[in-house]
Amino acid sequence: MTLPAPNLDDRGFQDLVDEAKRMVQLRNPEWTDHNVSDPGVTLIETFAYLVDQLIYRLNRVPDLHYVKFLDLLGERMIPPAAAIAPVEFWLSIDQDVDVEVPRGTEVSTIRNSTDMATIFTTMDDLVITTIEVERILTKSTDGPFVAQDEARSRNVEFEIFSTEPVVGDAMYLGLTQPAGHCFVRLEVRADDSYEGVGVDPKRPPIVIESWDGQQWITANVLRDDTGGFNRPGNIDIFVPRHARSSIGGMTSAWLRVQVIETVGDQPAYTRAPGIYEVRATTIGGLVEAQHCEPIEDDIIGPCAGTPGDRLQLSRFPLIAGQDNLLAEVSGIEGWEPWTRVESFADSGPDDRHFTIDEVSGELRFGPIVRLPEGGVRAYGATPPAGAMVRVPRYLVGGGVEGNVDEGTLTVLRSSIPFVSRVSNPQSASGGMDAETIDDVKERAAITVRTQMRAVTVRDYELLTTLAAPSLARVTCIDGTALERPGHVLIQVVPSVPDDVRDFELLQPRKSVLRHAREFIDERRPLGATVHIEPPRYLGAAVAARIALAPGAVREVVLEQADRDLRRFMHPLIGGYAGTGWPYGRALLVGDAHAVIQRVPGVAYVDLIRLVPVDVVTGARGEPIDKVQPGPRELVFCVGNELETVE
Repeated sequence: MTLPAPNLDDRGFQDLVDEAKRMVQLRNPEWTDHNVSDPGVTLIETFAYLVDQLIYRLNRVPDLHYVKFLDLLGERMIPPAAAIAPVEFWLSIDQDVDVEVPRGTEVSTIRNSTDMATIFTTMDDLVITTIEVERILTKSTDGPFVAQDEARSRNVEFEIFSTEPVVGDAMYLGLTQPAGHCFVRLEVRADDSYEGVGVDPKRPPIVIESWDGQQWITANVLRDDTGGFNRPGNIDIFVPRHARSSIGGMTSAWLRVQVIETVGDQPAYTRAPGIYEVRATTIGGLVEAQHCEPIEDDIIGPCAGTPGDRLQLSRFPLIAGQDNLLAEVSGIEGWEPWTRVESFADSGPDDRHFTIDEVSGELRFGPIVRLPEGGVRAYGATPPAGAMVRVPRYLVGGGVEGNVDEGTLTVLRSSIPFVSRVSNPQSASGGMDAETIDDVKERAAITVRTQMRAVTVRDYELLTTLAAPSLARVTCIDGTALERPGHVLIQVVPSVPDDVRDFELLQPRKSVLRHAREFIDERRPLGATVHIEPPRYLGAAVAARIALAPGAVREVVLEQADRDLRRFMHPLIGGYAGTGWPYGRALLVGDAHAVIQRVPGVAYVDLIRLVPVDVVTGARGEPIDKVQPGPRELVFCVGNELETVE
């Protein structure tokens, strides 16, 4: 249990007033009027009020000492984490030259009378390349590559697959340049004869892929007007990664359209589509943006020339994860770079090191420490007196306010030629506020005990949270329980919106997992193997028929019911306790029934079932009464089917 903090003086306002009146009776017995209307009593109450305030401040001294002791131990508040969202940049018209969106481009939400604009900054350069289809190859499953350049030049129709297509038949499009991170429009020229018969135009059994230099990766199809290359129209795709390579003795940036296995009742091709030409243009690009504001070339003043010199950044708090931050000190040969370190424990007298507190924005150079034998040792070099210090670039911002909804980042704050609009197709996730003093006190009790070493389950959970503040839920499982002694499994869930609908938001970013893994690797016991990964999600949808109460608005009730069901199955705020859906806890029909019945405007639930859903493909199973996840699985709500009784 927590040790009880001493109350240095437990007297309150009334105690002080009563004590003063007793002293008056001893010192001045003639004063007998102790009513509140007496001027003397008014003076007593006034001084009692002032003394009560002094006692309150005196009792705060232990808290001050506690915080100072934590400071001596090197405890620091965890800085805010910045939300990250993908941002689309769409061109007004296809261009003959590459369009560049430089790193640091700012986009934001719309500012209104009550809320300030939330600003996001792109993290990398984006180049929307100009492309053309320079060659087309076709290949049957067991046949050679066949060039279709002559047919294209003669305007002769050619089949893109075998006459009777089979799985593995493919058409290869060679582009003049890689179009990684770009939206590509394929303009298909064909007859309206629907040669590729047999398929469902909305679900053709094909996949479009791009070669990234090592493997084929699926390109997301945004729109297909051709029904699977069966008629003229456009196919808009997003190419995640792309590289030039050689196929069939020809070097290009290759896209592949391949026939795949049908799923369920999906019909297959009975005859190959015939086309005349495929043209390709880029219509936009996608890059990740962070909820932060870059500060560049921040000059923070001259140095005093004394060891342990402290300087203050112009803007703070800094967002977490800027371990490679640099500072520059002016010298005879210009600006000399200095490196950021976590502490000066391993710094030598000539090492150009500095530390920085992300929350307070304080930059500090190495101190000189007196040794027991009387000498001194410098932990890090000291800049000369009068030398100017600047920080070339750092990021400020972050916080939960950056977890904006999809489609809200629509303002381009800096003009880029030919870019007509911007938007975020997914909600931003990962934003966390800076740690408070109370949070530090609770965490310090654990970190002091563990000495920043991962031994117990709780140690692993705490250190993973420290390494990656954007992870909102961390659960450690001993490998012995999984029949893998010596292994440690850490399951993590990132911070996501309360009404999360996109399954991809529940997948932590690879950079976050890599940083957490490196942080834990330095602190784990020798021989322990640590795995950090997201849990497996079991998709579920609620199919219900609801009877409305008199006067209830159908759209409002259905929207509220859908929202409540999503919150109930939420990995962070779901469950009956509101702390996230428990691992391995079954979802029952009765659970969903209780959630819907509490919605205002619902008279009764006429029919309700649970539908298992594949969270990746969206394939739905047969209605059931219970969805049972495994001990390391969570339930995730996917596309409820709600209707009202007519």
